[in-house]
Amino acid sequence: MRAADPDNSHREEVMRMARVLVVDDDPGVRQTLALALRDGNVEVEAVRNGREALVALSKATAQGKMYDAMVLDILMPGIDGWQVLEAVKSNPLWHGLPVIVLSGVANSAADLVRMSDYDSVFVAKDGNFLSAVRTVLIRLLDAA
Repeated sequence: MRAADPDNSHREEVMRMARVLVVDDDPGVRQTLALALRDGNVEVEAVRNGREALVALSKATAQGKMYDAMVLDILMPGIDGWQVLEAVKSNPLWHGLPVIVLSGVANSAADLVRMSDYDSVFVAKDGNFLSAVRTVLIRLLDAA
């Protein structure tokens, strides 16, 4: 167990080294989240949908610059978040990628069980989602 870090320097260091893919079809959520993470010195790529997420993951893999984590909306047109989760968890090159599922609708018991089957962490799209995503991201990256 890590000792307390009163000046948060460890958390800042974890975030500064991170590369995160943000996937959300809502431009306001996508931009707000990307700006908040960039303010924490996180390198962020933000895309609009599941297809763009899979392309970004493929490019990152080909360039040897895989993301450290992904923040993923579930309800999107075309390739949705469930399909992206399936692709990530079934690809041996992406399987270990930590995924934070950010959704305002996928929060039923069945959805939460399904997310846990994919080893993802759920954060509700509510008034505190920026803080929650940042906290979960720090914990996921620190555990890696």
